[in-house]
Amino acid sequence: MSFKLRNTIVLAVLFVLIAGGGGFYWMYYQPQQLSAAQTEIDRIDRELVDFPNTVRQVEDLTNLLVDTRRRYDSRSKEIPPFDISSQTYAYMSRGIDEAGFTQQNGFIRFNMRYKGSKTIGDYGYNMYELLDGEGEFENLYKFIYFLENGNRLYKVNHITFDNREAVLDGGTDTRKWIAFSMELHAYFTKIPELSTSLAAKSLPVVPSPADPFNPLVLSVVPKAAPEGEINPENVEVKAILPGKVFAMDGEELHVLHLGDKVWNGYVSRISPAESKVEFTLNEGGIIRKLVKKIAFDKVQKNR
Repeated sequence: MSFKLRNTIVLAVLFVLIAGGGGFYWMYYQPQQLSAAQTEIDRIDRELVDFPNTVRQVEDLTNLLVDTRRRYDSRSKEIPPFDISSQTYAYMSRGIDEAGFTQQNGFIRFNMRYKGSKTIGDYGYNMYELLDGEGEFENLYKFIYFLENGNRLYKVNHITFDNREAVLDGGTDTRKWIAFSMELHAYFTKIPELSTSLAAKSLPVVPSPADPFNPLVLSVVPKAAPEGEINPENVEVKAILPGKVFAMDGEELHVLHLGDKVWNGYVSRISPAESKVEFTLNEGGIIRKLVKKIAFDKVQKNR
């Protein structure tokens, strides 16, 4: 075989190999590469189109995280991992101490009874009944304020009130109080992070509002005057001068002037010409005028 023929064969083989490889690349491999590149381009285009929504979602999630952290750090409630009756009773005793005493030395009292427990996921609560409760309005208001604003998470599920009145001290004074009962839920959780609070602090002293249970007219009123007060029903008028009345209350002589206080009222009018004195009395919300005159018949009999 001549040298020229051999080179021709070699070149032909090389041409076939190169042409075959080029044809394979051009007809099979390159379309796959182009398809993969186009798919990637389409994916990037979709991401670019959705980028503003993605940025908005990131901003919303960031704001939600900041707000959640703020509320977590500022919460004033502590939820323990468990609740037992003894610690709830101790917390109730602390609430009674917070309620304090009123000017009438009134206080709050009740009987506590455990009703059961309920668990929902990581949370739960024990149910207690406060029965046969009694207290002045001011004490009861401060006690409920303590339950709602103290560092433990309690919920008053329901509560009933009943206004009560009674005559005390041998019929010389009237006591008003509120009888109540309530169901209380004491919460606990398995989440340990909620057992403490950085924002928990002592409760401020809050004044109680006007008593909405205070009746305009009492159903019971005292029948006897306290010691040291003049009962206008029992006074006996001895003499009347302009602006001045001489009256006996039992064995004691009193000099009364216009506006002087007596039991349940005051001296509202003095009339020397009519020989009478008028008392304005407030008997448990009912206003009554009481007129007393000089008993001339008794004076003449004594003479």
